[in-house]
Amino acid sequence: MTTPRHTEYDLVVVGSGIAGLYAALQAHEAGARVLVVTKGGIGEASTRYAQGGIAAAVGPDDDPGDHLKDTIEAGAGLVDEEAARILCYEAAPRIADLVRYGVSFDSTNGEVALGREAAHSRARILHARGDATGLEIELSLSSLAQREIAILEHTFATQILTEGRRVSGVEVFVRAEGQRRVFSAPRVVLATGGAGQMYRTTTNPPVSTGDGVALAYECGAEVMDMEFTQFHPTALVLPGRPVFLISEAVRGEGAQLFNTRGERFMPR
Repeated sequence: MTTPRHTEYDLVVVGSGIAGLYAALQAHEAGARVLVVTKGGIGEASTRYAQGGIAAAVGPDDDPGDHLKDTIEAGAGLVDEEAARILCYEAAPRIADLVRYGVSFDSTNGEVALGREAAHSRARILHARGDATGLEIELSLSSLAQREIAILEHTFATQILTEGRRVSGVEVFVRAEGQRRVFSAPRVVLATGGAGQMYRTTTNPPVSTGDGVALAYECGAEVMDMEFTQFHPTALVLPGRPVFLISEAVRGEGAQLFNTRGERFMPR
């Protein structure tokens, strides 16, 4: 934990996965005074468990427009096309940022290695350390952030503070101190990940309890599409052991799912 020296910041980021740490590092580079608050320890976010890689149109025969087309088709008419456009067209520059922050993606003969997964029509999935992409990114970003940015670990954000209709800071509970603290900031980024722990079976880590949505809703933000929960469909379940993720790359290479009777059940 890097102890905060101040009670006033330009930006408070809640969450320390790829989204939170990337936002914090970008703001820090722009000259902002940044504080990261994270419920667990650095490195305990869902990011470290992500195996399937990152999609970006970086191949010589690929194009962000094709990436966008694949994304819209996979969404079966439910895609926010502007959000998808931003995702697909900014993917390559964001990959370059990750490399600059120390992430090492797998390569073959000096060229980035690209795989094909899910609904992509081309090989555009980048991996790091094979199926440890998330871990490589989490370690690289957290190492840099711990050197550059104030971080409060094992700290729960309990309330987003507002003045009128504008954010004014965040109230937190610091577990090591056993007390609440308030940090003033005109901007708060909620990057708290998912809410998989609401369900009996999940591949999400224990910290995935949906705090960010609750915090946003309680301070007046509108929420939408709450019925859309993304589940990773393949995992290994062993008695008395944590659920072990089976990479999406397995299905991307053509694996099929069968029930105990030897029947394919997903096409039903």
